Amino acid sequence: MKVYGIIGWKNSGKTGLMERLVAEITGRGFTVSTVKHVHHDVDLDQPGKDSYRHRAAGASEVVLASAHRFALMREHRGPEPELTAVLARMAPVDLVLVEGYKRDAHPKIEVFREETGQSLIQPGDPLVRAVATDLPLDLPVPVLDLNDTGAVADFILTETGLAGSGFDTVVVVDWSGAATPSPRRPSADAIWIGVAGVTGETVSYHRTRADAEAHLNDLFALEAAAGRRVLAGFDFPLGYPEGFARRLTGEASALALWDWLAARIEDAPDNANNRFALADAINAGFPVQGPFWGRPVGQPLAHLPERRLCDHDVLGLAERRRVERTVPRAQSVWKLYTTGSVGSQALLGLPVLARLRQRFGASVWPFEPATGPLVVAEIYPSLLAPQVAASGDEIKDRAQVRLLARALYRLGRAGELGQLFDAVPDWPGRSEEGWILGAGQADLLRRALA
Repeated sequence: MKVYGIIGWKNSGKTGLMERLVAEITGRGFTVSTVKHVHHDVDLDQPGKDSYRHRAAGASEVVLASAHRFALMREHRGPEPELTAVLARMAPVDLVLVEGYKRDAHPKIEVFREETGQSLIQPGDPLVRAVATDLPLDLPVPVLDLNDTGAVADFILTETGLAGSGFDTVVVVDWSGAATPSPRRPSADAIWIGVAGVTGETVSYHRTRADAEAHLNDLFALEAAAGRRVLAGFDFPLGYPEGFARRLTGEASALALWDWLAARIEDAPDNANNRFALADAINAGFPVQGPFWGRPVGQPLAHLPERRLCDHDVLGLAERRRVERTVPRAQSVWKLYTTGSVGSQALLGLPVLARLRQRFGASVWPFEPATGPLVVAEIYPSLLAPQVAASGDEIKDRAQVRLLARALYRLGRAGELGQLFDAVPDWPGRSEEGWILGAGQADLLRRALA
């Protein structure tokens, strides 16, 4: 439970900012509670009322309960309790905003207006992390516009580690590169979509990529209409080894490659597609054996071998992305056929993501900051292999999307999802290769399911 303070002198505007912040932050899907400190005696009760008579008779605590709320009143009969004792009695939430307690040891924003006639508190308190004001001040801490509630909320959520984790809904997609529709009866090696969020958990089965894309369009539109923020994870590579995007598009950009593929991939409603022919054409453009490999025996393509023949050192393209050294079980993106052929999933999935990105204005992490109403990221469900095996689900894919969506959602609610977004190295090839959300962080994901 994160705690952040709003302090300032009387009539500085603390309560008004608190009210706006509660509305702003709860509107982003977080749960918020508040504590208000007062210097005078406070009594919510009225003499003569039953609850007042209980207290007057000596009750330590009195609960006044109704159908819609309850109030707990406690008589100190001793020193005023510390803030930590007050917080310990509160139900868990994402964030507690504290108005007052200006001398306590928690991070704070000072609200300052010249009209109060008082001096700034910030110079004497290192825990004042920013000042919200309507004046152009020059300070060693950030100066925030008091009237820009969204900016103040952004600052608090970033400071507490909740920024980037404020997702109302998490969607996890297990994709498929199949050339025909999956069986009518739900089965493995098909498309499964798991959802966890404020409205609960669901898992759906999709026989074709066209059906899955239509479902995602409807789902994202519904979430947007409800004002809910979505993290959507897809289990195929969102990028290729450094240098590939530039060779095909002239730009060192995975997103440019998405659009390039979207203009060339043909994928029919019954899953019939041209992925092998396109890979053959791409390989033909290299002066030596190209990187793609794997195809059915019945499709003799001159430049697409059945097995890996490429000398990657000669070609100048790595066999694996940097993230796949962190997740060594991940398959090569160049492999297009037989078990673990994520290359086919990528060739047929990236055009779908290009269309979804264009329609919904999605941010694609880590190529773009994880901001906005829809964030797309690459995921690797096998990070939860022990939990999936222990689930008892006869269809592994179904268990994977259900459990990973749940783990990511729980991390977001706990304010820990930001650790996954931060755990990505910065190197020149990142704009082409991307990263897997959770790579190197399997223990954190697994603890979320404990």
